[in-house]
Amino acid sequence: MQGDWTNPAAYAHMRDYEAQEFAAEYLIRNDTFIVECSQLALQGANTGDLLGQPDFAARWGARFHCHR
Repeated sequence: MQGDWTNPAAYAHMRDYEAQEFAAEYLIRNDTFIVECSQLALQGANTGDLLGQPDFAARWGARFHCHR
């Protein structure tokens, strides 16, 4: 069962979010982003290239931290 997105109480935990946190919430709820991100993750698993396509971050306006 999904939560009621129209209920303000469902977003109380986001009250102190910074702009980048709101942006991350948007991305993780975007089906197209999730599909593309999953495809890049699969490619990275096969090639060892964890960063994926150079235009991916630019297209989505995303910045990723590399943890090595």
